[in-house]
Amino acid sequence: MDVGEVGQGMSVRILRPGVSLFILCSLSGFSSACGQSAPQGPQGTATLRLTLKQAVQIALKQNPRQVVAQLLVQQSARDSQIERAPLLPQIRLGASAALEQYNLQTVERLPEPKAAGPFQHVEGGTFFSQTLLNLPLIRQYQIGREGTVEANANQKTNREDVAAAVVAQYLLVLKAFADYEATAAQVALAERLFEQATELQKTGVALNIDVVRANVQLQIERQVLIRADTETRTTRYRLAELLDLPREQEPQVADHFEFFDLPTFDREASIAKALSNRPEMKAIAAETRIAELSRKSASDERLPQLDFTGFWSYQGVHFSDSIPSYSYAASLSIPLFVGGRIHTEIERQKLVEQQVDENRKALEARIVREVKTALDELESARTAVDVANAALQLANEEVAQAQRRFQAGVTTNVEVIEAQTTLAVASDNQVEALYVFNQSRANLARAMGEIENAYTK
Repeated sequence: MDVGEVGQGMSVRILRPGVSLFILCSLSGFSSACGQSAPQGPQGTATLRLTLKQAVQIALKQNPRQVVAQLLVQQSARDSQIERAPLLPQIRLGASAALEQYNLQTVERLPEPKAAGPFQHVEGGTFFSQTLLNLPLIRQYQIGREGTVEANANQKTNREDVAAAVVAQYLLVLKAFADYEATAAQVALAERLFEQATELQKTGVALNIDVVRANVQLQIERQVLIRADTETRTTRYRLAELLDLPREQEPQVADHFEFFDLPTFDREASIAKALSNRPEMKAIAAETRIAELSRKSASDERLPQLDFTGFWSYQGVHFSDSIPSYSYAASLSIPLFVGGRIHTEIERQKLVEQQVDENRKALEARIVREVKTALDELESARTAVDVANAALQLANEEVAQAQRRFQAGVTTNVEVIEAQTTLAVASDNQVEALYVFNQSRANLARAMGEIENAYTK
């Protein structure tokens, strides 16, 4: 199975927060409260309705971390060009004019100072140089190119991190709205049961304590609803920050929690694919090559260096009577003794190579752990959703039976209140199970190095 299916999958059933709300509304018969919409932003605040895919796409374009990563890639490319420049021919135009006079007494043993000159001299032409053989410079250019590869891999890692952060926050927003809707349904049920207790007290079936108990439960649910409403706002603020939206604009989620029946993943194949796909592995591979090239560059300083320089210009007393002049020179430099610097530099680069290799081993171990953990959590989350759905259905049946028993005067509404509490817990568990399942899918996609592909295509 392709890891992209972690974000897509085959839908066998869709469980949304509205399911709990629908069941509770049908049970209580309280339709007006259940028809209320989810909380919106403050008055005057513009909202931007986004799907999860759209949110990730926006973040990958304008999230500040991503913009900085793109700038670092461009900077690395410029650095590579700078490292290449010394290997190319260097040509410049130059011109000079001079009027000089000398004291011959400084070069001859004369009893008195004697002037020589003044002499006038003009010159203009081209000056050029070319590195013919300089392996350390070549190594530096190769290191610069590997630096660009590393920067691109780091940018890809950053894109994965940004996508993972947006997906996680978007799911938290969905969870907050699911909690709000479930709590709103609990409030509607509590209002209905309070009205029922009040009516039964008037007919003598219920006691005053039943009314008080129902009212207490209603106030508790309303308090929970206030906190849930606040959570729907604060989670969106964090999402707006990740998307780098204007301060007067807030995101509004357009998706719902969904459950997909995903095939079983082969553990070893998933680990192998993660080690191949993860951009961190590509970055550490570039670091390894940079360390190796740096060691070779240090060793290459022992080799001869060959350069070519020269100039061609017009020289004379005046430009009108100048004649061509030129100079071509080749220079060979062979280091004989540099105080042990080259040997020390080679040993230092070997230590750097060892550090990079240890970092690679640690990264591989972390990726293996992340993949195994994500697979186990996803499998656990699948089962948890099924258990939560069954528990919610039983809790709804318990509330219905308790309500009928109280209506018939068989018992007090203690059973109803207890059933309400059980239903609230079951509803919360269902929302939590759906959230954990969707987050586990995202964690597996991130561990495999394909969360961007999974949630943008």
